[in-house]
Amino acid sequence: MGFFGNHFGRKKAQSACNLRIGASPDRLVAVDDPDGQGAYQLAIDRLLREEAPAVVFLRSDDPSDLSVVRRALEYLSSLGGEVAVADQMPESEVASIFGVTVEQYRLAVANPDGDVGGYA
Repeated sequence: MGFFGNHFGRKKAQSACNLRIGASPDRLVAVDDPDGQGAYQLAIDRLLREEAPAVVFLRSDDPSDLSVVRRALEYLSSLGGEVAVADQMPESEVASIFGVTVEQYRLAVANPDGDVGGYA
C-alpha cells in the first residue's frame, strides 16, 4: 500500500478522552475536547442546565495531562456558586482555582447547598 496506505487506508488511533464530567463519579460522560477548545464549556453548561447537580465531578482518562480538567474547573469557578470535585488533583489546587481555602472547599463539597457553597 505504500504512501497512500499509510495516509488513507488506516484510521487514526483513538486518543484517550481527557475529560469526563458528571453529577456523580459513577456516571461520568466523555467530552470530546482533547485540546480544550471550548466543547467542555458546552458540556458543562448542558450538565448544569439538564441535571442541576449539587457537585460537578471532573476526571481525566490521562492523569498525566490534567490541563482540560483545570480549564473546566476555571470555567466552573467563573460561573460562581458551583462546587466541583477533581479527585486527580490536590484539594489545595482545586480550592485555589475556586479562590477559597482548603477548609472552605471541603465544607462546600460536604454541603454544597450550605453557606460555604456560595463561596465556591
